[in-house]
Amino acid sequence: MSVTPGYRLISLAPDRASEMLDVNTWAFTGEMRPEDLDAYASEIPFSRTRAMEIQDPVHGEVGRLAGVAASYTFRLRVPGGSLVPVAGLTWVGVHPGHRRRGLLRAMMGDHLADARARGEVASALYAAETEIYQRFGYGLAARQIDVRLPRGAGLREIPGSAELRVRIEDASLERHGAALARIQRRMERPGTPTLDHADALRARFADPGAHRRDSERMRIMLVEEPDGTPVAYALFRREGKWDDDAIPGGTLHTWSFGADGAAATHRLWSVLLDLDLIGTVKASPLATDDALLWLLKDPRGARARMRDNIWLRIVDVPAALTAREYLCPVDAVIEVTDPLFHDNAGPWRVTSRDGEGHVEAAPGQEPDIVIGVQELSAAYLGGVSLGALAAAGLVEERTPGAVHALAAAFESTSAPVCNLFF
Repeated sequence: MSVTPGYRLISLAPDRASEMLDVNTWAFTGEMRPEDLDAYASEIPFSRTRAMEIQDPVHGEVGRLAGVAASYTFRLRVPGGSLVPVAGLTWVGVHPGHRRRGLLRAMMGDHLADARARGEVASALYAAETEIYQRFGYGLAARQIDVRLPRGAGLREIPGSAELRVRIEDASLERHGAALARIQRRMERPGTPTLDHADALRARFADPGAHRRDSERMRIMLVEEPDGTPVAYALFRREGKWDDDAIPGGTLHTWSFGADGAAATHRLWSVLLDLDLIGTVKASPLATDDALLWLLKDPRGARARMRDNIWLRIVDVPAALTAREYLCPVDAVIEVTDPLFHDNAGPWRVTSRDGEGHVEAAPGQEPDIVIGVQELSAAYLGGVSLGALAAAGLVEERTPGAVHALAAAFESTSAPVCNLFF
């Protein structure tokens, strides 16, 4: 990996948090209030934070930061229920005075190589600009639905829901962190990350004042079994509003929620949709087949829009493909193109029996399909069909019927979504 002359890649310590945050205000625009610095700094995983530091005065003051990047340590649910190690890329930014010098490319190469060295099979991110990360092999692996629902939206009945108890409190890492981690570990949907690592869990509870705008501080709703076992949660804020006739019409916004089971899902939403003084509930991110969409008695009453969720980049093809389930038997040779990691290129023979996959090198064998790492990454969680990618001209079929067979095997029984923004 080459670094632009005049800069060097360094690991960043917590005592340089203010410098890192300053680079991000330049990269993403806006001001950061001094009283919010500690809250923002608490979100940064300094155990995996890197920065590009100026070394040549031609580029600016020596020792100042020109670019930053960090990553969380996650385990991500994949089709079939396995948890695989994944790097959650975050806080990526280059100062506008240092753009077009290859700094981002160098940091991305550093990040992906580090993920491989740690035994992680992929890197995942939320993209500020969707065109940027496709250059490095990231594919759109999941879409999400954001909905607006009226207060009192009716739900179909689910047995056991009424017996579950609800707590509504100020969100606190100390009081609620263990419950969130437990619920995340038990969720089965592909794309769900665990919160086993302290950095990732701590970031869930950061609450900078700038995030509140005109709303309240961060609250949490916990749904529990009668014995106190947590089975669902939602982080949310409310914004109060009254019209000229003093009729309340506030807004509740939840941006992170999860539930273990149908009864817990029903109980969570039955309370969120019926809080006093609220006229509208905004909820995101929902999977395209989220249970809430099927529980609604009036699905047409949900004002919904779809957008991209996480982008994924496989860094270890055989490990990634071995870890996931295949819905039907398959025996195919795939050739992967990967300009960054040539040992991902294959060809690879992918076989499965009883859902369990096996991947082995197949040197000299003619491939049934040829696929780029971006497209393979997009299809990995089962939310993007290989057939659709082939129809768009993005997957080459060499053996007739191979795409259809692989597409069926790669599908997931539930649509992927990542329920935590990072």
